[in-house]
Amino acid sequence: MQPEPDRDLVVATPERVSFDYQVAGLGTRTIAQVLDLLIVFGILMAVYFVALAALVVDTTAATLIFLIGSFVVIFGYFWVSEALWSGQTVGKKALRLRAVGDRGEPLTFAQAGIRNIVRIVDFLPYGYGVGLVVLFANGKGKRLGDLAAGTIVVKDSDRVYLCSSPAQELPLRSAGCWRLLLLSSRCAVLTLICGG
Repeated sequence: MQPEPDRDLVVATPERVSFDYQVAGLGTRTIAQVLDLLIVFGILMAVYFVALAALVVDTTAATLIFLIGSFVVIFGYFWVSEALWSGQTVGKKALRLRAVGDRGEPLTFAQAGIRNIVRIVDFLPYGYGVGLVVLFANGKGKRLGDLAAGTIVVKDSDRVYLCSSPAQELPLRSAGCWRLLLLSSRCAVLTLICGG
C-alpha cells in the first residue's frame, strides 16, 4: 500500500528507516476542537465566578482577575497542553490526534506557542473562517498556525509496521501490552493489545 501524498506524512530517518503518519482530517480535528473549547469554556466559567466573588471586595481586582484569567486560560490551555503532552490537548488525546513537526519530530514549546498565537487569525472572522480557507487552499491539512509553526496534525496509531530484509527473522511473541504478529517473511505488525 503506497502512502497518499495529500493524506500521509512520510518521514525518512538518517538510519534509512521510513515511517508514515496519516494526516488528521477535518472531521476529527473539529470534534477534538469542540471538546477542547468545552473544557476552556468550563475553566472560563470558573474564572468568571472567582472574579464575581472578588467583585464584592474590589471592582478593579475583579476586572483584573477576569481579564488576565481569561487571557491565560484561552492562550495557556492550548499552548501548555500541547507543549507538555507531546502535541496533544485533551480533545486531541481523546481522538488520538497529535501535532508534530513537518518532518515528524516532536512538537517543541516554541512551535506550540506559534501555532496557538496564530490561532487568533485562524479564528477570524468567526468560527475558524480563515483557518478553514487556508486548510482547504494548501491541500496539506494545515491551518495558518500550522504553516507558521511548521507543524501538522496527524493521527496516532496503535500499530507499528516493522519490515525487515529476507535474511532476518522476526519472532512471534507477546511482550507486555504489545503483540508482534508476523505478516510475511519481510513484514510484521506490532499491535497494542491493552489500552494505552
